[in-house]
Amino acid sequence: MRRNKLYKLAFATVALACGIALQAGFDPHDAPVTEQVLGNGNIDTLQTVYANWRSGYEKVGGNAETLRLPLAHSPSLSNVSSRARGVFDLNLLDGSVKVSVKGLEGSGYEVWLVDNKPGGTLKPEAGDTLLRLGELASNGGESTLEARLNSSQMQGFNLDRVAITRKGESPVQSVVLTGAPGFLQQFYYSEQYWPMAQVGGIETAPSGTTKTPFDFILPKPANAAGNPINTTDALSAQIAKGRALFLNGTFGGNGRTCGTCHRQENNFTINPQFIATLPPSDPLFIAETNPALADLENPKLLRQLGLILTNVDGFDKPGVFRSVPHTLALNTSITTELMSMGGEFMQDAQFANALGWSGDGASGGGSLREFTLGAIKQHMPKTLNRKEGVDFSLPTDEELSALEAFQLSLGRAKDYNLAQLTFVSPIVQRGKILFDTKQNPCTNNTEQSGNPAQCPPGQTVVLGQTANCNGCHQNGGARSSTTHGNPTRDTGVENMGDQSARLLYLSQANHGEFPTDGGFGQEPRSSCGPTHDQNCFGDARFNTTTVIEAADTAPYFHNNSISTLEESVAAYNGDGFNNSPGALTSKLADRRIKLGSTQVVAVALFLRSINAVENIRSSNQLDAQASGLTGANAADVLKLAMHETKDAIRVLQEGVLSPYPEAINKLLEALKLETMAYAVPGLRNQYIQAAVNRKRGALSLIVTCDPTAPTPSTSTSPMFTCSELGL
Repeated sequence: MRRNKLYKLAFATVALACGIALQAGFDPHDAPVTEQVLGNGNIDTLQTVYANWRSGYEKVGGNAETLRLPLAHSPSLSNVSSRARGVFDLNLLDGSVKVSVKGLEGSGYEVWLVDNKPGGTLKPEAGDTLLRLGELASNGGESTLEARLNSSQMQGFNLDRVAITRKGESPVQSVVLTGAPGFLQQFYYSEQYWPMAQVGGIETAPSGTTKTPFDFILPKPANAAGNPINTTDALSAQIAKGRALFLNGTFGGNGRTCGTCHRQENNFTINPQFIATLPPSDPLFIAETNPALADLENPKLLRQLGLILTNVDGFDKPGVFRSVPHTLALNTSITTELMSMGGEFMQDAQFANALGWSGDGASGGGSLREFTLGAIKQHMPKTLNRKEGVDFSLPTDEELSALEAFQLSLGRAKDYNLAQLTFVSPIVQRGKILFDTKQNPCTNNTEQSGNPAQCPPGQTVVLGQTANCNGCHQNGGARSSTTHGNPTRDTGVENMGDQSARLLYLSQANHGEFPTDGGFGQEPRSSCGPTHDQNCFGDARFNTTTVIEAADTAPYFHNNSISTLEESVAAYNGDGFNNSPGALTSKLADRRIKLGSTQVVAVALFLRSINAVENIRSSNQLDAQASGLTGANAADVLKLAMHETKDAIRVLQEGVLSPYPEAINKLLEALKLETMAYAVPGLRNQYIQAAVNRKRGALSLIVTCDPTAPTPSTSTSPMFTCSELGL
């Protein structure tokens, strides 16, 4: 019994960092003895994501001795609106607490710790254990508090949440700002040695006061029990649990799940072609079948354009219509570009992650964990009253952790090292060079037009020699080559005339003015839309997406305004982009683009080729997973592998040219073998291995990889090795 408790202690949530017992949802020994079905979730991806996160967390002050939580308004948990942001720091050695908040209006705010009752929701409610730390002191625009945990009085307290309230009100009555540990943070502290507080009382901590000692050290599970925990199994269990919730969890709502819009069989997104295959009873069409939800969606825009209605600026403002972003390779695209990184707009610590099409799409502190709360309230309610506990239920902390683990495990956690890759087709290789060249060259020809700030005196910019993609999509990802964060930019997309969504919306009777999408932020603006005279909320900036996944996730941009990959490349030739702020960086670098039609085709073929490489890599991983499963579980995962193989074939066949006919033939052979593996369970693994061999052969006909090629000095993100790509 004691051994089991020590295992649980080692895998506790961050509350355990204060000394506290494990919450039930994060124990590797709770994993069922049945097979773990991860589907598209991948344990290697999640482990890489965790290593990345750990490095970043320690760079901003979090470590084995200091727990750091961002504090922000949460539309799902706060009943007081605020744009303030703050940080909560807890020293795990001496129990000292520091809270700093900027942007609070006036004074009269208190800081609390919350221990959710067993079986309760993540929202502070009656029956929870609440601990008041003290009142924030206002000082020149910043509100601060310093306090200390009293180790002799805090037995049995689990730190689930930090809440800032109005003075005199408990978190059950008033939540202004809040913060809670995410899955990766929970796992981080499960690996550490730390002194354990026996949480309970609080005392202020003036300088020089004798500190309350902590009375014992929490060992790692291997030392505590003499039997190392298999962290791979622990993470796999979380991925499997999260997958089940993602695909099946309705959270007491209208029948929709996360997987209703993020379809695993369609690269975790939806498009008009896929939507057309769904039956009328599919929960996606709940607005058509349930009168209480008639205004949840615009059925014409949903069915014809794949756009959903979302109230990104608040439920008290008009909703906008956006496409469903895929959830693949999330870790490579959600690092917020901060000003301290050299970014142009984002103040430090404003958002934990760059999420949603405008980079501000998550509730609360902007984390992936909190994104789930906003999605449930937006898309899953029984009525548009959206009353918690009636129209939907909030997930538990354990469910949020599992959902976070699954989403972070999807797709890849690394970028492609383009410097090591040479494509067999000279056309595709030319497209790669156009894509990967960062800056327009300069010339002495004064007839060329361009921004002279980029070039030496007497020289001007030459357009048409580069596609300028690398600056925002380094190595095909969604990171800036300068800041290494996700760049939000105004590229003029929302101002393009004759948008399909606008035309279709205005053709419907009694719908009024089309709601222009203002992008990042919620500040009102009156110069929106193609004619620059419409109202919206935001500063016109939108998120940068990964392009490795682009070829099989059409249509494109936040409003599905571009249908094909070739058109999306060509769109950057137009005045919409070249006259936009996104074409001129803060350093006055000229990013305008002027490609010829053959260059557009070459860049698009490169994007198709690299997507095919990624599909093959993913398909082989799924085949390997299926080989280790039995029965229906193996069959289900094998179907996902076949989807990836089909995608590789389709994106190559749909190109304007066909540079790899022999590779396509090998992929078709691999698909036939995977079909046989599905049909003949007794020979499943033999057929799977033969299919993998065919795909490796196809890969060698598309690209070669030189492991000795130097990595560009500007690349800081993890990248695949040649062997990891199967090359």
